[in-house]
Amino acid sequence: MTDSNSLERAVGKLLIGRLAGPELDNETKDLLQSGIISGITLFKENAVSVEQLLKLSVSIYRNCQGTPLFSVDQEGGAVQRLDHILSPLPAPMAVAAIGDLNAARQVLELCCKQLNAVGVNCLLAPVLDISSNPRNPIIGTRSYGSEPSTVTSLGLTVATTTARFGIMAVGKHFPGHGATHEDSHLQLAVNRSDAAMLWERDLVPFRGCAVHLPAIMVGHIWVPAVDRDTLPATLSPKVITALLREYLQFDGLIMTDDLLMKAVTDKWGLEEASVRSVEAGAEQLLALGSTHEVRSVHAAIVKAVRNGRIAEWQIEQAVERIESSRRELSVDPRLLPDGDLDSLAAELHDSLSAGNKLSLAVATSAVGMLRGELPRIESGEWVVVAPKHPRYALELEKFLKQALKKNGQSKRVKVSEIRYPLNPSAKECRSIVESCAERHCIFLTYRTLSNTGQVRLGKALSESKMERVTVACDVPYDLIGLPDWNNCMATFDPSDLAMEALSIVMTGNMTPEGSCPVSLQTEII
Repeated sequence: MTDSNSLERAVGKLLIGRLAGPELDNETKDLLQSGIISGITLFKENAVSVEQLLKLSVSIYRNCQGTPLFSVDQEGGAVQRLDHILSPLPAPMAVAAIGDLNAARQVLELCCKQLNAVGVNCLLAPVLDISSNPRNPIIGTRSYGSEPSTVTSLGLTVATTTARFGIMAVGKHFPGHGATHEDSHLQLAVNRSDAAMLWERDLVPFRGCAVHLPAIMVGHIWVPAVDRDTLPATLSPKVITALLREYLQFDGLIMTDDLLMKAVTDKWGLEEASVRSVEAGAEQLLALGSTHEVRSVHAAIVKAVRNGRIAEWQIEQAVERIESSRRELSVDPRLLPDGDLDSLAAELHDSLSAGNKLSLAVATSAVGMLRGELPRIESGEWVVVAPKHPRYALELEKFLKQALKKNGQSKRVKVSEIRYPLNPSAKECRSIVESCAERHCIFLTYRTLSNTGQVRLGKALSESKMERVTVACDVPYDLIGLPDWNNCMATFDPSDLAMEALSIVMTGNMTPEGSCPVSLQTEII
């Protein structure tokens, strides 16, 4: 790099930012045009409609120096940013519950076709974390399961399918977030597995998928078995360079998780964490904050290069790998200048109906009966006892009423709802049980092992003489805390799609087909 401008543009290649709303604002446009950032990560607030998102994509492509990295978390289930305007996708664990790679491939093809249409060229998936800690607060049904071979095979399906569509898949969260007790959005997460367990469990999917993945995302996870210093993997040369790049011989792009997470900012601050990450060997940095914060990250890295803390060859090597990876990405020509956005929007709208049907069919096949049998909901008075979750509506009552009406059963079956706090008190449990006394009960749970009031409520409801069934609406580990329930189901997904699928199974005289992708004979720590 011969001059200041070339250094600043090179550092900008490493940085991916975000938008404050549904339009490309002037400040972010300037970041793209000046090369301070080289891409955008989408969030739900950036997408209002198909037409708006298409116009936003055109703006991003027009204003970026070179091919932008246009990425999104569209995992399915609990984490998907575009399910309100594109076809919703089943959770990874729900897909695994079907046990059919062809079904997984169909879901991925649907996802890729629609992402292609709106200009997204980077899918922040597959999640390659092994579900090994029943109390893990952040991974849950984002994982394909507890069996490394299953996670590996489904991860490979994502990697190979996205490649056919010219979309960059990003395996995450290296070296494994499934064993942690902490949420890295809020604090430093710790994977306490010893070296043997890391190799035999957590690293298996990354080892198996590495040769097919164009990129791997490193998480804000401290792994004492690899690095004795209390460093998240994103800042650790021993994890990024020694383990991932040299020992596992990964030759693709190394990306960080969002550097605005408290796991790194609380101790190191955003600028220092960003510099340390580049020093450690990271190449594509997600700096998903304000334009001011992104500028400060850019300035800090440029300064570190100028004063010799970061070698110029590191930046040059990172830029070379970034540009090489982007040459493999595709974009619909209609998103480029003078393209026909109207025809693209029409095609996308036409695809939504079939896509929605496919997703619902897959989600319906995923619903599993893990204990006992499904009571027939054909007559009588039923009450859905559901948690009040701040993020997931869990509106089974609504979907049951719709399904019963469609089946002509609404006159024979009455359905009502009782909502309870995520961690109900003993008094609240007694009140709910009294209200359910003369009604058949469908008890929905959400992470009972972390919300022990639900265990108390479940114990009391299980003593009813009426028909009853419990449904784990997120991780199936809930059933470990409900040993007194004879009839237990799981959706492996807390989304609206899963609740609609559950209503179809419950009212359609169907046999739940899904199998549990995690072991329920596991140690609770």
